[in-house]
Amino acid sequence: MKKHILIVDDDEGILDSLRRALHRCGDQWSLTFASGAESAWQQLLDASYDAVVADVRMPGLGGMELLERMQQTERTRGVPVVMLTGDDDRELKGQALELGAMDLLNKPVDLRELIARLRSVLRLKDNLDGLREANDRLEKKVLRQDLDLAHSRMNVVCRLGMAAEYRDEVTGNHVVRVGCYSRAIAAQLGLSPAYQQMLLLAAPLHDIGKIGIPDSILLKDGPLSDAEWTIMQRHCEIGERIICDRSKTVAPLFVEWRADELAAGDGPDSSDPVLEMAASIALNHHEWWDGSGYPRRLAGAQIPLEARIVAVADVFDALISNRPYRPARSEEETLLIMAGTVGTHFDPQVHRAFTQSLAQIRDIRAKLADEVDVFPVIAEGVAV
Repeated sequence: MKKHILIVDDDEGILDSLRRALHRCGDQWSLTFASGAESAWQQLLDASYDAVVADVRMPGLGGMELLERMQQTERTRGVPVVMLTGDDDRELKGQALELGAMDLLNKPVDLRELIARLRSVLRLKDNLDGLREANDRLEKKVLRQDLDLAHSRMNVVCRLGMAAEYRDEVTGNHVVRVGCYSRAIAAQLGLSPAYQQMLLLAAPLHDIGKIGIPDSILLKDGPLSDAEWTIMQRHCEIGERIICDRSKTVAPLFVEWRADELAAGDGPDSSDPVLEMAASIALNHHEWWDGSGYPRRLAGAQIPLEARIVAVADVFDALISNRPYRPARSEEETLLIMAGTVGTHFDPQVHRAFTQSLAQIRDIRAKLADEVDVFPVIAEGVAV
């Protein structure tokens, strides 16, 4: 494909001279001539060019101003520019180069020098374009890998969260819905997208500690004794410990297995913001705003925000869903019960964000109903 070059000068005589001189390059280049920078600017916006040759001094919009405008515009920033001038001014060349010109040639133009310079800048542009395209492909590949990893991570987190719920005879999509509700509430609170995504991944592990509660208590048909209730409450601390405990075996094995890919002294990063948030939620999601919750009787802002959000999402979904020991309550009754404990159980600001998100939460509940097999559409679940 021919390279497209725009040549700009207010002197029609010079344009004619360049047109005749460059005629022999017509098999390689497609040449367009503009009699002034304003006309050239419009052509740059209307079509794609591979290089520009422009005079410095022109009435109205000058060559330097055209160059500056091109550098400030995304569409034209990558187009190389060779400037022409009749002035013998070294400072002018420095100014042109500083503004982004590839070179400044003196008039009368040496045709061989101009052709050689254009060939050079066109080769450079080809190389830069190739680099840019390769970088774009790499970025898309990395983004795809990141999405695949996020998809896999969401699957693992939700399945792990559901493992605890299966022990409690809750076999639906409760933990997935709690994650999605929590993200909707966080969005309504104006929290960052990164925080919302972490919450989506962390919230499903809120009851993972139930794995450590004996069946005789977890599955008891009837009210718990005081002693049994004390044991049941330990699921918060058990959950935090399950999530937080660092493996003393896996980290060295990881370094051994991936030694060829790790620089000397490198090892796996022991911090994981999602797991840190999940541990905080597991430990604190049964704390109450007035300080009467468990396990540490935290109150108000002492309770981490993520735990306050999940508390609202968890109670809503639990009340409105069927349980082995009771049928589901209606949405109207559920909302009345929750409204009655604002300021005691729930953070008023978080509860307000929940009520403002109800339309989205209803939509999530419909998409992730207990009858829905959530894992084949988990990528959609992430985007709910």
